[in-house]
Amino acid sequence: MQNIFPPDLQFKYLPHISFKNKKERLNILARGLEELRQGNVPDFALELGKKYRKEIESAYCPNVTVRFISERVGHGVFAEETLKEALYVGEYTGVVREHRRVYFAPLNNYCYEYPVPDGIGKNYVIDATQGNFARFINHSYEPNLKPVYAFFDGFYHLIFISLREIEKGEQLCYDYGRHYWVIRSVPEELT
Repeated sequence: MQNIFPPDLQFKYLPHISFKNKKERLNILARGLEELRQGNVPDFALELGKKYRKEIESAYCPNVTVRFISERVGHGVFAEETLKEALYVGEYTGVVREHRRVYFAPLNNYCYEYPVPDGIGKNYVIDATQGNFARFINHSYEPNLKPVYAFFDGFYHLIFISLREIEKGEQLCYDYGRHYWVIRSVPEELT
């Protein structure tokens, strides 16, 4: 993979979703396979899993760079070439773990819901404190990406699909949703 990160950016890169340990991975796999057996995995997630399996397995990354924007926003992801409409742009990777309130002190801005319930009915999260370039994709009310779940081999994969053609130099963004902002300050508009 090309070096898309600024040299001063320190974080652990994960090309694929990972798990706390083997036991946790097997537990989440069993829950995912049970969801599949019960017919609870949406058809579109199964179709996307088939369509983008190679990209997910190879940790595909388009020609993008991560750049510093401002103290308030932090870093963002920018296209280094034109990206076509309806293109697979990447996967949101991190450690899939239980969703516990203790993880919200301090607030973790890099968690995304993982759609498999734990033993008491709460969903897991993908914690991208360690992850890939996708953790740096910023919010916009006028997004050029859409996050969707693909499912294969018993696991969900949160992937991004371009909503329109994205020009070279343009920042990649998606709408984080209204729930994200309930406990955070209002976002700065992208320029």
